Order: sequence, then C-alpha cells, then structure tokens
Amino acid sequence: MPENRKRRTQNVLGNLYVDESCIDCDTCRWMVPEIFARVDGQSAVVSQPAGKVETETALQALLSCPTGSIGTENLPQELKSVRQQFPLEIVTDIYHCGYHSRKSYGAASYFIVHPEGNILVDSPRFTKSLAKQLEAKGGVRYMYLTHRDDVADHQAFHDYFECDRILHCDDIEADTQSVEIQLKGSDSFWLNQDVEIVPVPGHTQGHTVMLYKN
Repeated sequence: MPENRKRRTQNVLGNLYVDESCIDCDTCRWMVPEIFARVDGQSAVVSQPAGKVETETALQALLSCPTGSIGTENLPQELKSVRQQFPLEIVTDIYHCGYHSRKSYGAASYFIVHPEGNILVDSPRFTKSLAKQLEAKGGVRYMYLTHRDDVADHQAFHDYFECDRILHCDDIEADTQSVEIQLKGSDSFWLNQDVEIVPVPGHTQGHTVMLYKN
C-alpha cells in the first residue's frame, strides 16, 4: 500500500482490506458481496475470505479495483495464478474482463467469443496480462463502445489488436475521432446475425446497447 494511503478502520481485522482511496464505484461489492460491503460511503472488507474459492474471488476483486484501493498486509501467493483467470467466464463464450478503469469510474467490460470475430464490449484497463489472455482466445476483432463514458484505454487495445472500434457519432469526442465504425441515426446496426446494436439516447446522446442472440 502506498505510504499516503490508510487502511479504513471500517474493515474487519485480517489480511485483506480497503484503503481510504476508494471511490465507492461498487466493483468489489457486486463481484464478491460476501466479502465486501458499503460502510460509511465507501467499500470495506466485512468478512475475511476463508478457503481457496473465497480467496481467489477476493483477489479477482483486488485486481479489478479501478483505483487499486484493495490491499493485503501480506501478498498472497495465489495472486499470480488469479491473474491468469481473467477474463472470467459468465456463460459459454461470454466473459467479464475485470481490470476496471478509473477513467470509466469502474465500469465493467465484457468479451464475447464469436466465429465471425471476437468482440470487446467497452474498455477495461489495459494490462499486458489481460491482453495476452484475450489473444489466447482468438484476439479482438471489434471493440464496441456503448457510449463516451466507458472508452477508457480503447486506443491501447486498438493498437495491440488492430481491432475496429464502434461508437455512435453523437458520442465522438477528441480522443475518439479515429474510431473506425461511427454509427449514425436511430436505426439498429447489425454487426452480424447475432449482434444488433440499438441506439438508446438518454444517458448520453449517442448511447447504444447490444442485443446478443436476442
């Protein structure tokens, strides 16, 4: 833990803790609700992990924290192997990328394995470890960006995979002007027979959502 960070007093005693740099993004709490909870406006460890499964899921949250606000008094030996578990499979061929970015206030990113080209949904924090794991699953053909708030490290992933990025033109800003596929209007866009992108302006003018296999 950096010297200027303090362990929150709201944590239960034990090796795992959340420090005072927490931005209350909710990442750890929805990933591992049995370990982390919201206490006095920030996350805290409310139950120390017990056993292999809880230790691994807690470390998954540690690696996913966008601000590095989760720490341990003693570095667990399992941390290296947990890095290799990302992306985390949710259902067949759909994965949670982890490695949330502070640039997106901790928003989640997902990865879809598809025979016509794998799709990265929004941008996680770029790390070589995650990029290598995605590469092992066939790489990234498309990077679908739902809206301007969650583009994070899109350029780094584009440079690494040479993928085509997709974003509605109403959400194009200075750092996304080079996006390859810029959607227009209010009609649905079909990337392939399984992937429909639907404009839903509201949160932002160019916000879209993906319908995958209906």
